[in-house]
Amino acid sequence: MARISGCRNGFTLVEMSIVILLILILAIPLSTLIINYVQGNIFESSYVKEQYFANVIMQDIEQRIRRADNGSISFDNSTSTYELSFTYTDADTSGTKKSTLYCVYRFDTANKIFQRGIGTSDTEATANLRVFPVGLENGIITDFNASVSTSAPYTVTISLTTKSNFTLQKTIYLLNYSR
Repeated sequence: MARISGCRNGFTLVEMSIVILLILILAIPLSTLIINYVQGNIFESSYVKEQYFANVIMQDIEQRIRRADNGSISFDNSTSTYELSFTYTDADTSGTKKSTLYCVYRFDTANKIFQRGIGTSDTEATANLRVFPVGLENGIITDFNASVSTSAPYTVTISLTTKSNFTLQKTIYLLNYSR
């Protein structure tokens, strides 16, 4: 008669099936959790990037347009490029006035790109148009708008919208402006 040993080598098919089933039961919710976490981080980082670029643009416009020369602000949104242009007199750190500068902010609605140009003439400012701020990708900014008040206190309201529908709006009080 053959003796059956009490020691088994290996697993039965039923045991292996139960282990695989348990691993799947744990892996599916865990993988869903990891995927949601990664997607949330990707969305959050792109949202933060959009807010950063919108803030940089808004701060630059605010710093320059606050000193706009009287009657020089114009905003044209009649074509596929929305353009805010104005002149302002720059000053050095001691307060001494320098030459008048022309400033143009342009938003190309077809390509969804924001640009800025600064120069000593209108044509030079337009010729100097560059993507602003450096590193801004097409499509981050999706809308740009500006409106100038026609009565005192003179203000400009600037609005920027990003691709995730984050809207940054600011009303800027003009220092040297009257109509």
